[in-house]
Amino acid sequence: MPEIPHPSRSLLDELVLLEGGAPLVSSAPSAPPGLPAPRTPQKPHRDRLEVVTTPTRTPFTVRACARLRGVSSAAGAALVVTGVALHLLPLPWPVLAGDAATAAGLAGVALVALAALLSVAAPRGRWSSVQVLASPLSGRCVEVDESGSTGAGSYGRAHAVGLVLDVAVPDPAAVPVPGRRAALARRVGLLPVGDAATFGEPVLAPADATVLRVVDGSRDHACRQGHLARFAGGLLDAVRELVGARAVFGNHVVLDCGAGRYAVMPHLRRGSVRVSRGDRVLPGQVVGAAGCSGAVAEPQVQLVLVDTPRLRLAAGVPVRLVSVD
Repeated sequence: MPEIPHPSRSLLDELVLLEGGAPLVSSAPSAPPGLPAPRTPQKPHRDRLEVVTTPTRTPFTVRACARLRGVSSAAGAALVVTGVALHLLPLPWPVLAGDAATAAGLAGVALVALAALLSVAAPRGRWSSVQVLASPLSGRCVEVDESGSTGAGSYGRAHAVGLVLDVAVPDPAAVPVPGRRAALARRVGLLPVGDAATFGEPVLAPADATVLRVVDGSRDHACRQGHLARFAGGLLDAVRELVGARAVFGNHVVLDCGAGRYAVMPHLRRGSVRVSRGDRVLPGQVVGAAGCSGAVAEPQVQLVLVDTPRLRLAAGVPVRLVSVD
């Protein structure tokens, strides 16, 4: 994971792409000893970044697509369930009920397809800033390219960051002795969750924030490593998308970072959450442990920054992580 120097201001500051601002590092020639340095005019540069404190508003197209995607997903799922119920229930007008069930089912499928399309092909907008937060995983780690199996844009995961420990092999003591059932699971690409080195690692708060929501109780599923396991897991995750945020994020904590920004710490280990609603947390404070709950292939520490706590309607916000060690 690339690191940048820790900013001198709050961790909620932003790196803003200047549209013609001054570069941060001056290339002025050095002055003779005892004399003040000469002032040279700064040339505009489009690739310079500066730390500022004013948050940037979410682009309208990004926000609108996120809201439409969430509404379409919820309405589509409700219509599909309604259509199935009308087909199965013994109603007094079977012909009318059958027609209504077909119409509801088709409308529901169309809305679900629209939500899936917006998850994959929605515009990411022209962002002028990248939010700076503290890394939620300490130690040497690498970023993994995974923010959901059915479309990175849904539930505000367009800019999600997933981290795992940078180790060559898992701890042999954490690997259970394989039996008949374990051997079959390994053959289809399912590995015990304890094989992952990141499983159980402390998950740290990324900012000075207030705990807004705590969800716990979902089990940690096996790691999906093989192609068959990932394909089957992708189908299951597609169903999770229709169910809601708890099914997608598993055990998770939502933090109110202020200024209209909310940090989601998803896929936590069951029973590991150490904070409660209303608690105040500081950067680097342990909020839970890395797990494998929800729509994720393997244990990892993931951070999702969004613009609303209503996660089904949330739009993802770009984030840059810095180390607080």
